[in-house]
Amino acid sequence: MTKIHVLSQALSNQIAAGEVLERSASAVKELVENSLDAGATAIEIEIDDGGKKHLMVSDNGCGMTREDVQLSILRHATSKIHTSSDLASISTMGFRGEALASMAAVSRMTITTQRPEDEMGTFLRVEGTEVLECRDTAAPAGTQIVLDDLFFNTPARLKFLKTTATEVRRVYEVVEQFGLSCPEVSWKLTVDGRVKCDWPSHGTLRDRALAVFGRSLYENLFPIEHTVVGDIVVEGLFCSPEYTSTGTGRLYTYVNRRIVKDKTINSAISQSYREFLHGKQPCVVLFLTIPLDFVDVNVHPTKHEVRFKDQEAVFRTVYRALRHSLEKTPWIRSTSETLTSSVPLTAAKYFEMLPDAAFRTPEDNLHRDFGLAPQYPGPERKPVAEDAGDADAAGQPDASASRAPCSAPFCDSALTVFDGDTSPAMSSGRFECAAPGEALNGGSAAQPAPAWMLQAVRPAQPEPEQKQLPLGDSVVRQGYFSNLRYIGQHALTYLICSDGDSLVIIDQHAAHERINYERLRDVSNEILPKSSQHLLFPILLQLDTRLSDVLEEYADFFEKLGFQIDAIGDHSHAIRSVPDCLKGYDYAAMIREALTDLAETGRSMQIEQIRDDVIATMACHRSIRSGYKMSPEEVRELFRQMDATAFRSNCPHGRPVHFVCSASELEKRFLRVGYRGLGDV
Repeated sequence: MTKIHVLSQALSNQIAAGEVLERSASAVKELVENSLDAGATAIEIEIDDGGKKHLMVSDNGCGMTREDVQLSILRHATSKIHTSSDLASISTMGFRGEALASMAAVSRMTITTQRPEDEMGTFLRVEGTEVLECRDTAAPAGTQIVLDDLFFNTPARLKFLKTTATEVRRVYEVVEQFGLSCPEVSWKLTVDGRVKCDWPSHGTLRDRALAVFGRSLYENLFPIEHTVVGDIVVEGLFCSPEYTSTGTGRLYTYVNRRIVKDKTINSAISQSYREFLHGKQPCVVLFLTIPLDFVDVNVHPTKHEVRFKDQEAVFRTVYRALRHSLEKTPWIRSTSETLTSSVPLTAAKYFEMLPDAAFRTPEDNLHRDFGLAPQYPGPERKPVAEDAGDADAAGQPDASASRAPCSAPFCDSALTVFDGDTSPAMSSGRFECAAPGEALNGGSAAQPAPAWMLQAVRPAQPEPEQKQLPLGDSVVRQGYFSNLRYIGQHALTYLICSDGDSLVIIDQHAAHERINYERLRDVSNEILPKSSQHLLFPILLQLDTRLSDVLEEYADFFEKLGFQIDAIGDHSHAIRSVPDCLKGYDYAAMIREALTDLAETGRSMQIEQIRDDVIATMACHRSIRSGYKMSPEEVRELFRQMDATAFRSNCPHGRPVHFVCSASELEKRFLRVGYRGLGDV
């Protein structure tokens, strides 16, 4: 007798069902995909006992004929593909023809369906792949599929299901994912007779996000910039790091609107947020549109996994889209005032627009707010002559024209550290600066610029020409930090400000560190090799043949980072120099891990992390420290540069730059809420 025999159809279907149906949420996913392929615009889901006792999915799609219903429960029966060439360009959610056959094998299933153009529909009842009933019936246009007693004949699978609450949560997560990918479809989920979600059709993704996530998360969601690289398009929504840090994040990733779980996409998202989250996951809704022949969806029966023709291009596109969106830091408010007048904006008109507070020191503003006399006699506000002559409006010579270049901290003539353009407010004398040795605003003599301000972060190069306010510019823009009213400094570390109703506290070191970090990244190729230091005793690095070849291929990149790695024979190498800022690292393990990533994916996150660690350490060493007393002028210039800096909400190590305490929080802290009208004001 032979040992090999053919399995029965019932047993083979049960085995196949184990691959497709992991739990009731898997059944919901497969049925919903069929509904979407049928063109449904309204889908309803009902489950009892986590879907184990009863599970129903109904839609208003195109429906089926009696012949199609009878064929649909057979394995590998599908209307989605016809030839092998169709596998190269699959545009539908389903295509394998296994889902209904698998469900019929492990449940008591009924199908009720009718096409809009037919007078009668079809009712089919199946139990364990055996057809028990098939008859005509009256039904609304569309299809309704009911699964009762899921896994009743596979007790092993039933035993491994989680608690009812867990299974309900998994079903809701599936509905949530489809709800975000198809906002034009209405969704209704009923659990044990109670409606859990009921989302009408929405016109945009943001409208659906409000319905799905609620107001709290919605207000922290921002659009991903529409990014196109080649034939790949990325769009969607991302969450601010401040909100994500308060809880666990969620990733909703789609390829051609198909729900996927892909390592390349998730890695690109994580790397985009790398200095913000410290191991936590962000909340991102990301849609990747890619040519059908560039992606293979026939990888796994669950259809969650995909393969890309060019993984590197996918990674770069997703990373660039999120990184550029995060770079703008949209969760920090900024103000802009557009002049509707057709008259060109001149320096004189610009000064006329400024409020009186702009011409007073922060201390004077504070005294005025409390009804006190000014501590210092602030400079008078004078109109600027439009012809920019040597005489002021009264016809007197301009005394400032004969002054020597000012050396006061952050004065225009002293700004040599950041090589940036001077803002209109600073370049046109918004803050009165005294000549060397002359009192500043009636106070003490100006001090020389501090070392942290004069230390250049760029390689030596000619000084760029300072740009003035362009005449004829019709827009005045001021960032969030530049609009803050500076109050004072606490513990020589924190800058206390007000933005109207709220109190804003800024970490001066973290703010300046982010500024220096972004500037250093721009010139990292010129700076990093110079930061290398030789080791007294070389470190032995032993590699296999594959990693040795990878090291040889990427030798130039490691050299740019500041590593000197020499081959000494038999796949052994000597690490002779390392980046000066990397101290206490296991250099051999670091390089070996980077080479492993390069060998497997052609891309190493470890290399990027090494580079960023070096730059972040250099930026930290060049930034102002806690304990440094900042003058109001330095604070104003720091704020101006923060507004011009990307990722200005966090330092390169991920620490927040500023903290906002709203008026409502202060009222709660001082028990003002609920006490009004009781004599307390």
